[in-house]
Amino acid sequence: MNLVDRGEELSVMEHMLDSTESGHGGVLLVSGAVASGKTALLRAFGTRVTSRGALYLQATASGAEADLPLGVMGQLLLGAGLPGADARRATQLVRLAAGAARPQRVAGERPAVVLDGIPELCGLLLEKSRERPLVLSIDDVQHADEDSLECLLYLSRRLAVSRILVVLGENSDFLAGNTRLRVDLLRLPGCRNIRLGPLQRSGVAEMISAFGEPGWGTRKLVPALLHMGGGSPLLTRALIEDHRAAGAASADPVPGESFVRAVATCLYRSDLATRRTAWALAVAGPDMSLAELMEVLGTSRESLLRSLRALNEAGLLDAGWYRHEAGRAAVLRSLEPADRARVEARCARVLHEHGASASAVVRHLIAAETVDAPWARRTLIEAAERALADDEVDLALTCLRIARDTSTDAHQSLEIRAALTRALWRVNPAGVAQHLPELTAAALDGRLDARHADALVGHLLWFGRPERALDVLCAVERQGAAQPGRTGTGTPHRHDCPRLWLTYAYPGLTVPDCTPPGGTPEHTTAQDTTPQHAAALARSPHQRAASLVKSLLDGPGKDVVVRAEQILQSTRLDDDTMMALLVAVDSLVLADHLEAAALWCETLLNEAAERRAPLWQALLSAARARIELRAGALGAARKLARSALTLVPADGWGVAVAAPVATALFTGTLMGRLDEAAAQLAVPVPDSAFQTTDGLLYLRARGHYFLAAGRPYAALDDFLTCGDLMRRRRFDLPALVPWRTDAAEAHLSLGDCERARALAEEQLALAGGRNGWVRAVSLRVLAGTLKAAHRPPLLGEAVEILRDRGHRVELVRALAESARTQRELGKVGQARALARKAQQLAGECGMPVPPSATDTGSPHPAEQPWSSGNRRHPEELSNAELRVATLAVRGHTNRQIADKLCITISTVEQHLTRAYRKLAVQRRADLAAKIGPASGPGDGEEPATHDACDRLHVG
Repeated sequence: MNLVDRGEELSVMEHMLDSTESGHGGVLLVSGAVASGKTALLRAFGTRVTSRGALYLQATASGAEADLPLGVMGQLLLGAGLPGADARRATQLVRLAAGAARPQRVAGERPAVVLDGIPELCGLLLEKSRERPLVLSIDDVQHADEDSLECLLYLSRRLAVSRILVVLGENSDFLAGNTRLRVDLLRLPGCRNIRLGPLQRSGVAEMISAFGEPGWGTRKLVPALLHMGGGSPLLTRALIEDHRAAGAASADPVPGESFVRAVATCLYRSDLATRRTAWALAVAGPDMSLAELMEVLGTSRESLLRSLRALNEAGLLDAGWYRHEAGRAAVLRSLEPADRARVEARCARVLHEHGASASAVVRHLIAAETVDAPWARRTLIEAAERALADDEVDLALTCLRIARDTSTDAHQSLEIRAALTRALWRVNPAGVAQHLPELTAAALDGRLDARHADALVGHLLWFGRPERALDVLCAVERQGAAQPGRTGTGTPHRHDCPRLWLTYAYPGLTVPDCTPPGGTPEHTTAQDTTPQHAAALARSPHQRAASLVKSLLDGPGKDVVVRAEQILQSTRLDDDTMMALLVAVDSLVLADHLEAAALWCETLLNEAAERRAPLWQALLSAARARIELRAGALGAARKLARSALTLVPADGWGVAVAAPVATALFTGTLMGRLDEAAAQLAVPVPDSAFQTTDGLLYLRARGHYFLAAGRPYAALDDFLTCGDLMRRRRFDLPALVPWRTDAAEAHLSLGDCERARALAEEQLALAGGRNGWVRAVSLRVLAGTLKAAHRPPLLGEAVEILRDRGHRVELVRALAESARTQRELGKVGQARALARKAQQLAGECGMPVPPSATDTGSPHPAEQPWSSGNRRHPEELSNAELRVATLAVRGHTNRQIADKLCITISTVEQHLTRAYRKLAVQRRADLAAKIGPASGPGDGEEPATHDACDRLHVG
């Protein structure tokens, strides 16, 4: 081991060796902090002593042998090379001392055999020094046994006229086991004391040169190593080894396993008090006061300060705290888990008794695992509330689970379970379901407070149990009216949030008046009827959102937009306000303010992501997906819908799963990816979801999928079901689901223009004079029921409205329909211009080009001559499938095909579905590219069979 930065100390030692050789012996006490290089210095000096011909005898004391009489002297005498008789006599004296009566030692008396043997043993060494100079080196002398120390004192008093030099290495941070040794030695004229300090910059640089690699940036490494190692040779060397192992020639040193071992060495070479202080400090953290740390350790101020000073000198601490987090981590690694748990528990208790915050105490309670005390459970619950408010959901869950596992009080256990569901709700709603039965029973029995009851009602609604939610709400409100003081003086206690859930998510559900006979109306108590309380209730985001829903039913207008933005501007995102914010965003969407809705939704989504709330992110992603769907950004809508279902798996969505699934289904349909859309139909949607507004969106999306898949009757059934549900629930809001025009399109597909026209006109009348997208869609669908000459004014107005409102998908449809109309009117130039616009916009939206926009002047596909491309024989289609597909290509509706072939409409749909799958097409219009006659057939031709394979081909 190379010695660095100790040249001055070696010079002093060599000078004393010179004096010893001339007959003037002495004592040299080398002291310093743990791992300061004392042992390395003694070994280096021993090498020089031996090279000069002197006899070097060395011994190392150990705490494990501190009770072994003459243990250190025995080590020295073994290497003295004494003659046979002297060696036997020395061995005999050591054995006699070891076997001396223990009772005398316990009483503080030294046995006679030891008192008589000390002069004899020292005489053997003095006699040996007459032959040549003798150097006695004892390392870690603080651990030496008392009898050996007496020998050293006896010998030291006779060194002035001898050739013996005694060199003692001492850890100065240990409490002196024998203060008499230090006092008696230091007063001798020939005794000197060398204290080793930390390495300086030059010493660190020299060590890098000795142990480092060529090309290292020594100048940059020196300050980093000096700071992290504290000038300790052991720690600095370990950091250099880790740096070399990491292979980082220029980066700052990164502590590794060598550093961890070095820290452990420092600790276990220190005394127990210092070791315990290092552990307690690492566990307690930098914010614990000196007085609190004293209580944790159960020690005096003087002892604690001595231990802290020792750790500073050892290079572990700087001004009372660890120089580097790696040092603290290494100290904690050296602590046994059971011992750490005990220290953590003591830290928690002390901090609690000193009035520390629950957040400060709970870290130690968690690490201690189990602290079975009432104050500990209360602290865990309080800390969980604080953590949830600070968006530290994982910490809140950990606190509540520990509290739950240690609680024995039934009421407190219920409170903990309710708090656990609130915390779990934000990250994993699926995990909440298991707690609902017990909490519901408690709420119905009046054992659940109002705040937790509100959350419970929301959870029951989420999982599709509205009737049970109503029971809980009524039970809690009746109890609140009977016990008005329970909600706290000055606090309005109307259950606004769950009532909003009921109003918006479950439209048409009757919410009864739960006020008991003689109670105050409107679910308030006497103390809540003051003007101040009325104002507070009116300012509630839930009350304002409920009012907003009512306004939407009357027809979205400027007032709706203003009030929605007021809610969004003045409401902070949290679990209680999430529903009100979603209502406000949806209101902007229904009012056709898509840009404002997208901006607010993106702002809230970013906040939810920053606050690490998966459920919030999922809900807002689903809302943003609906906005992008309406705006025609189909790729973004598809990505957001998928993201929503990834953030919260389908089993955690409850009835709300219908919303992201509906968007994914509708988006896949519009993009022409019917297989992808069909996969969404496999996602389980609870039956109770169809009582919600999200269920209406799902029915509409499924209807459009059926329509695109050639199943107009199934589509019509879904659209009419939407209408029936919306009318029965008095929530007939075309801006949400324009079921009439959807059904009209299904009727048009079936060839029933009269019924389609009636539905389109009915929806147009409901839209009134408002230039919203509902009016535009109604105009487009109505135009489709009219002759070509009557369509342009309606389609022109629809295009203008849709362009102004930003509904690009509907704009593509309107432009395509306009192109078809102009082509039928013979205005080929205008038709081509409109078709190009439709094609360009369709590409931007990510949807296939509408069939009416792809043909800018050629005959109708049913009359178009078939190209002589590479076609295959339609062997994959059965005769029945080929007949149905052929008639579909010629433009027949499903009803016309059924009448012509004398089969049911359902059979027609089944044949077409199988034909689509076999021919790898997704819609009726695509069949034209796969099936075609060799010459243009007329409508009077019989349907094709395999016998007519010379006239039909499949590509």
